[in-house]
Amino acid sequence: MMKVKVMQVGPIGTNCYILEDETTGKAAVIDPGDEAERILAALKEEQLPWRACWAQGRPYNAATGRRYKGINTLRLSMLADERGYKDPRWCTFQQAKDKGWKIRKGEHATKVEYWAMYDMERKRWMNWNEVERLKRDDPDAADKLQLRSRTALVFNAAQMEGVPPLPQRPRTDIGQLRQQRDTLLENMQLAYREEGTRAYYSPSADMVTLPPEASFDDPYSYISTFLHECGHATGHPDRLNRHIENHFGSEDYAREELRAEIASAFVSQELGLEMSQKALDEHFDLHKAYIQSWIKVLEKDPQELFDAIKDASGIANYLMEKGEFQQERNVTEE
Repeated sequence: MMKVKVMQVGPIGTNCYILEDETTGKAAVIDPGDEAERILAALKEEQLPWRACWAQGRPYNAATGRRYKGINTLRLSMLADERGYKDPRWCTFQQAKDKGWKIRKGEHATKVEYWAMYDMERKRWMNWNEVERLKRDDPDAADKLQLRSRTALVFNAAQMEGVPPLPQRPRTDIGQLRQQRDTLLENMQLAYREEGTRAYYSPSADMVTLPPEASFDDPYSYISTFLHECGHATGHPDRLNRHIENHFGSEDYAREELRAEIASAFVSQELGLEMSQKALDEHFDLHKAYIQSWIKVLEKDPQELFDAIKDASGIANYLMEKGEFQQERNVTEE
């Protein structure tokens, strides 16, 4: 039987998890890192950490082409924004070496974490396609697999020499996005209207309301706001079924707003939406009222950040699927 113990570490008591096998006595430690502290610090300085997603392309592995996801997406985007990296490509030291690229002297790596299955009999890691095949072909052997947390140290392409130039990123076609907006609404069976001066989702009417598109600073700000409100709509019982009928100012309201906000940033990053500085500043002003609520929620339970990012990833994937958006690269997730 697997037993989970929780320890609080760090200056704000971030949860550190210990998974113990009571039969063998063996244990593994899962440490979420310092993301909660970093994001709390940013919020206390009245910054929105996920703003980095609008300034950065979706981070992906330069050697495999796989996109990073979840907490790794936010972690790498924030770091790239802080250090001024304009290249979304990352890879390990060994991957760089295999490609003939050289890490510059004095550069420091960044940690990424992900879950994978480990075959105890063969003593090797397995990808998820292999796991599914094993479950289908040999269920008894599949029972001997262990889910483990893996850590890799990666460098940005800006920290290396010899990396080929980054292919120019084509500007997103706003006309195509409008068509996909309509596809998203149809596939979600979601009502939509443009009127007034407020953007909101009504759970009782199952309707998204936005001000007229012409009132936005640019088309990309309009689409980003649209995605944010559609993110709330994914919580409907017929979709992803979250608790979304919350009172303004409550902790549950702040939790849901955090999920929609991060999900919107993830999708905007995936689609390559480029918001103007004025639009970013206006976006911050609109969400400034939530900052103290987010700080209160995360100080009370830092694990809420990781739960929110997990849910936001699910929301983003749902919106990408229902909108039939073409992803930037035909690659798998990492």
